[in-house]
Amino acid sequence: MNKSAKIIYYVLALLILAAPISASADNQNHLWEKISFLSIMGSNHNVSSDQSIYHQLTSAINNFITTSDFNITEQKGAEEKTPNYTVKAKRKIIATAYSSTPDQTDSSPFITANGSFVKDGVVAANFLKFGTMVRFPQVYGDKIFVVEDRMAPKNSHKIDVWMESRSQALQFGVKYLTVEILES
Repeated sequence: MNKSAKIIYYVLALLILAAPISASADNQNHLWEKISFLSIMGSNHNVSSDQSIYHQLTSAINNFITTSDFNITEQKGAEEKTPNYTVKAKRKIIATAYSSTPDQTDSSPFITANGSFVKDGVVAANFLKFGTMVRFPQVYGDKIFVVEDRMAPKNSHKIDVWMESRSQALQFGVKYLTVEILES
């Protein structure tokens, strides 16, 4: 890992470590991940430990971001309204997957082109506006994805689904799917 990449990941680590956490069981697990990451950071820094730090940090950041909801406000007694979405268009498309590694993204692998953090449900597509909601009924049923990222111009005819790990992205592979473009 080069020096600038190392600095970026250390800065991200500090941001995550500074993030407030609640007392829920899930967030307590995140705290323990943070603590174990700090102990790894304190170990000697040779090439293999730098790779280990990179992989530990990538995993911890992905886990933290995908399981945290930074905009939760609990309102007791408030009814949750499920929005009604209609299918605006259907299109056959090549679908691939990516994860937050610098070789699959740009220099800020955890930030989408729209400026948000990557999380489950994010897709990259050049032919749709940011915020467009889509579904892949053949693979994910009624799960809704949101366009928050972009792809290289040579891939403008594809859609890319964000995955938590490289192995999940590789397992997804290349699929020819029907994408439903939704409107509320």
